[in-house]
Amino acid sequence: MKQDENHNTIETPKTAFTDPSPVKEIILWWEKRRVIYNVLIVGLSIFSIYSYWDYPMRTIKGGDQIIIDAIVFIFGANLLYTMGWGFDILMPCLFKEKGLTNKSKWFLFILGTLFSLAWTNSYFLIEFDVLFADIKR
Repeated sequence: MKQDENHNTIETPKTAFTDPSPVKEIILWWEKRRVIYNVLIVGLSIFSIYSYWDYPMRTIKGGDQIIIDAIVFIFGANLLYTMGWGFDILMPCLFKEKGLTNKSKWFLFILGTLFSLAWTNSYFLIEFDVLFADIKR
């Protein structure tokens, strides 16, 4: 609290850093777990690229293009990850509910991460044309 020249009390305005709003808490909950999400997605991407590197599609598209595609894919996966906390923020408005419980948030995080891992694996199977490649190693 501050005082002006007439010794009247002036309240300090609340900011995003001093006001623990529910929206800020929701975003922080999700963003703290984004590291786990990214480690899993990037790890699977690297493993897939390494595993499928000898497939014919690499020679058709070029190794550089495969890497660029992977980076774009990971960026897109992170945009979709943001839907988790977006849904968490909008849920009380849309469904007149109190909001997601901690257990519900973990369930949504795990389910979304598993879906993303399956989607990442499918993406690289298609990217490298693994399903239809007749490769001789």
